[in-house]
Amino acid sequence: MRPRGFTLIELLIALTIAGLVLLVTVPNFSGYLKDANNKKVRTGLIQDLRVARQLAVTEHRPVVVAFGTTSSTTDITTYSIHVDTNGDRAVQAGESFYRRDLPSGTKFTKVSLDPPDSLIFDISGVLWPSTTGGWVVVNGRSHNDTLYVSAAGIVFQP
Repeated sequence: MRPRGFTLIELLIALTIAGLVLLVTVPNFSGYLKDANNKKVRTGLIQDLRVARQLAVTEHRPVVVAFGTTSSTTDITTYSIHVDTNGDRAVQAGESFYRRDLPSGTKFTKVSLDPPDSLIFDISGVLWPSTTGGWVVVNGRSHNDTLYVSAAGIVFQP
């Protein structure tokens, strides 16, 4: 009767094949995770901008969506939503304020708005008079996703 089991050669061949499969799939999986994070950021921003617009209408107060913590317009990893009860664009006690931090490895590579770092929705849900909206670029592995905001306060992606 012949002994059962695998020979050393058979085990080495199986491990080599498994290693090659991992070598091919791991980079693709990490790219998939980055694309999934970018989609999450893009979808979250669209929802937050729509909520900010709706808050301005229902609260009868201006709502400010500010990108970053300074006036920088590149490589931004945070944004905030602020119901501005007195119209001074400064967060004060009693005013609703929500801060969003982007997941690790994601960022807004470029923000081009008027004013440069924020969107201000007035009580009718459109952007503040004399502001024109603009666009925000979410970085991507193979391409960038650009979101546009019109002067009417509409958020869209081409």
